[in-house]
Formats: sequence, structure tokens, C-alpha cells
Amino acid sequence: MGLNVMGADFLPKVRFPLAEHLCTLLEPSEEAAAVLVPGMSASDFILTLARQGLVIDAIRYLAVGLPRREAVWWACACRRRFLTDPLPAAEEAAWAAAEGWVYEPTEPRRRAAFAPAEALKHQTAGAYAALGVFWSGGSLAPPEVSIVIPPADSLTGSAVAASVILCCVPGAAKTISARHEAAFQIGCDIANGGSGQVESVAR
Repeated sequence: MGLNVMGADFLPKVRFPLAEHLCTLLEPSEEAAAVLVPGMSASDFILTLARQGLVIDAIRYLAVGLPRREAVWWACACRRRFLTDPLPAAEEAAWAAAEGWVYEPTEPRRRAAFAPAEALKHQTAGAYAALGVFWSGGSLAPPEVSIVIPPADSLTGSAVAASVILCCVPGAAKTISARHEAAFQIGCDIANGGSGQVESVAR
């Protein structure tokens, strides 16, 4: 059974016009590839994936399609809705780095997000959100190195998708699909210019 994405038939914040642009950044799964039709818009592709029950694929492509700042905010919004229990200090530091960059997307904040992600061995929802910040622009080389290594265009979105999916893990196993759908709804709200503060979220 697919997801009914209420009020969403166009995602204006998605930064690519066509689905084929998304698929050059992120290779589709066999199931996602079956959804593609020539000339399909990026928004239609993402929403069709969700409506056909391929919500994880929809999350991955929405995360890649969103502007980087909005994508990282999506992860932060999912953290606020799903990770309500107190978090370890290292995880809190990673989320603080991610959210701080959303509010003030400067180069020093971007670079500062790498340390908390590395401290968490790049394994948690907060670590991936912070990595999404670090991979959002600039250079991946250390600041003392003159060579510039720009991040690939898909890196922030891939990190954000991992963060969003990991945010959905805590809770009853039988309702994890509902949490995935709720997380996708939050992302759609952001893609439509909203704050991501969607109330109808499963636990």
C-alpha cells in the first residue's frame, strides 16, 4: 500500500527539474528505476516512489534533490520529532553543529561540523547530519592544505537520507514504516516551503 502524500503534487524546493537529473547523482534501485518514465519531473518521481510504497527511495531522492541547507534542516526536524529521549553528549554535539550551521551557514561552521561526526565514527543520525553540513560546500581537504577538493553534489543528500532513516529506528519495529512515511511528510513540508513541523507523525 502506497503513501498518500496529502497536499503534495509539486515540490518547488527540489533543485532539479527532471528525474533523470536526480538519477545521475544517485543510481536508482531496480524498483525505483521501474517507476521512471521519459521526461518525468523530479517532483513526480519522488512522489510516485512514495505513493507506490518505495518510501526509502523517496527519502533518498528528496534528500538529494533539496537544497543542502533545507536538507540538513529536514534531518534536524526529524531528530526533534523522533529522538525525544536524552541523547549522549557526543550525539548532542553533532546535532548542535548541524542545527547551528542551518541558522548560520558559514564556512567556519561547515568545517566545525566534521569533528563531532568523526568523534561518532560516522555511525549515528547526528553524525550523518553533521557530515551533511561538512559535505555541503567548500573543500574536503584540511584547511592548511592549499589544494581544493570539492564535495560531490550528492554527498550532503546521501548523508541527510541516512540521518533521516536512522532517526526513524527508535520505536516499535511494527510501526517503522509509519515513521518512514511520517519522516517523508516532514521532508515534503520543507520542500513546499514549510518549517517541517508536521504534527501527524507516528511514534
